[in-house]
Amino acid sequence: MNQTPAPDETEPEAIERPTDCFQPAEVRFYALSPLGFGGTTALILFLVYGFYLVVATLTQRPPVFEPGAAGEMVMTQVAWIALVLSLIFTAGTAFTESGRHMWARERELLIAALKPSGVVEVEALNAGIPARWRRQYLTMFVVGAIAGLVFNGFMIVSGGFSFIEYANSVGLWFLVVSPLLYGIGFRAGVDVARESGALKALIRGHLAVDLFHLERLAVFGRIGLKAARSWMIMAAILLLFLINPNNPQQIFDASQLWMTIPVVGVSVLGGLFLLTSAVHPVHKKICAAKQTELARIHAEMDRVRDHALAGDPAAAAALAGLTDYEVWITNRPEWPVSSGVTTRFSLYILLPLLPILGSYIFEKIADQLVTGTPV
Repeated sequence: MNQTPAPDETEPEAIERPTDCFQPAEVRFYALSPLGFGGTTALILFLVYGFYLVVATLTQRPPVFEPGAAGEMVMTQVAWIALVLSLIFTAGTAFTESGRHMWARERELLIAALKPSGVVEVEALNAGIPARWRRQYLTMFVVGAIAGLVFNGFMIVSGGFSFIEYANSVGLWFLVVSPLLYGIGFRAGVDVARESGALKALIRGHLAVDLFHLERLAVFGRIGLKAARSWMIMAAILLLFLINPNNPQQIFDASQLWMTIPVVGVSVLGGLFLLTSAVHPVHKKICAAKQTELARIHAEMDRVRDHALAGDPAAAAALAGLTDYEVWITNRPEWPVSSGVTTRFSLYILLPLLPILGSYIFEKIADQLVTGTPV
């Protein structure tokens, strides 16, 4: 029987053409760098945290290392916090570039899963961010930058510093980096909303569901998985705040839970939201296509049933074939997620647990080395 795709639920939604897009500053930085993705990412981390090391070395307020309880040199808590913030900053900029790579890598398979009308929209997704979002991106970045300055103001007031004293310490690093870090963080919320909306519009308006080739739709599962992985990695980095590097006997710092856990929860929810945004609309389309095809099968079965029951061999054979086809259609998968994607997502959920597990193991090893007790 001929396969009939499910009818569109809505009219195709207009998405900007490739010429109506722009790229964030970090994407342009990656494009100009000759070091490739990994090298440029390492360079960003080196520059950001290297700036902290320079400021801390010059001001010694506080230094990077200080004597520990046993006389050994350990990293100060402020230096550790600056390292974690540098990792967050680096990850935030790298995720934007890796997202661009993901759209380019999946371009051909994404086009194969869509009607011809979706090609322009796919090219627009590869080109960058639609120009109509420029104001929202800039606004949220400015709001985040202001929040970063407010954070510095809170540190000055709570610490009893003057602005000059704060700027003549490692506070100078926080004054420069915090507005950029908060700006990227606030802008990420807009990016989640934009990508989720664009993907849903692409699926609603241009997805071609062929029940004989559902493997083509697995591309949406991979796209959702990639987005979820980025947010799970961010959650893992945020949990590094719970580690106290200057106390090997109690490296897990529970005092930071009140600040860290809500942010980690938002990161995990962001990953789940993006994964759902990619696969749930496809799931609905597949279900609609299956129901449409089953309706056609039942209508054909109803047409030949009486002849088959009356002993017509041709009608009986047709009815048997339709019955087998009905079972096959019913058993077709309804989610664009392969077993490999499911396994990887299960592993990605464990990413945020790695810092806690690592700190626990390190603490036990350190305790054994110091006291001689078994782990």
